[in-house]
Amino acid sequence: MLVNYQFKYRTRGRYIFVPTGQCERKGRRILKYFSKFEFPEYYYHYAEGGHVAAMHAHLESRLFFKVDIQDFYYSIARMRVTRALRSFGYRGANTLATWSTVRNPIVGGPDHVLPIGFVQSPLLASLVLMKSAVAGAMERAVTNGVRISVFMDDFVGSHDDLEVLQAAYTDVRDSAVEAGLLPNPAKLVAPTDAITAFNCDLQLARASVTAERIAKYEARHNRTPQSDASFLQYCNLVSSKNAPELAENIE
Repeated sequence: MLVNYQFKYRTRGRYIFVPTGQCERKGRRILKYFSKFEFPEYYYHYAEGGHVAAMHAHLESRLFFKVDIQDFYYSIARMRVTRALRSFGYRGANTLATWSTVRNPIVGGPDHVLPIGFVQSPLLASLVLMKSAVAGAMERAVTNGVRISVFMDDFVGSHDDLEVLQAAYTDVRDSAVEAGLLPNPAKLVAPTDAITAFNCDLQLARASVTAERIAKYEARHNRTPQSDASFLQYCNLVSSKNAPELAENIE
C-alpha cells in the first residue's frame, strides 16, 4: 500500500498533510524537472515580486474584477494531474500523480486530490490550471487588452472599459465553473472601481494594506522591533508604486 503522508492536521479550517520523506523526494524531483518551465507572465506566484507585483500590474486601470477559486487544491482530481503531466511530456505521469494526491478530506469533491502541504502541489495545480478552460478565458482577456494576474487561486482582471472587462469577467467566471474550479461566491467581485485582494485595497493608481490587516498586526502579542520594521517595510512596498498624480490626470 502506497503511503505518501505521515499525518494530517487541521488549522484555520483547512487540512494540512505532512508528506513522507519518499513523497517529498518525488516532489522535489518534479520541481527540478519543471524548474526551467516558462509559465505565462501573469502567473505571479512564479514571478519576482509575488502578490505585490500582481497588484502593481493593475495600478493603471480604472476598473477591476476578482475571482477566487473555492477549495482550489481539493477541486483537482488525480486524473487531471495525470493528464496535465502527460500533456507536458512527463514520463511516469500516473505514478507521480498517485504519489502527489490524497483522499479528499472534504465531502462532495473528487475522491483523490492535491493536498495542502506537499511541495509539488502548487506546481501541479498550476499545470492543471494551464490545461483548463480558465486558461483559454484568460488568454482571450489578454488579447482584448485586459490586464490579468493569477496568484494561485486568486484571479484579478482590470481595464478602463466596463464592457470589455465585464465580458472578460463573465468568461473567466463561467470557464472556471466549466472546468470544475468553482468560484467562491462570497469572494466574487464583478467589475468595480476598487477591490480588496491579498488583504490590500486596490484602485486606480493606489494600493495599500487594509486597515483591518494593520489592526490585526498591531493586536499581536508577540510583536518585536524586528517584526514591526518588517511589517512597515511590507506596507511601504505595497504602496511604493502609487501615483496619485495619475489618478488626478485621468479624472
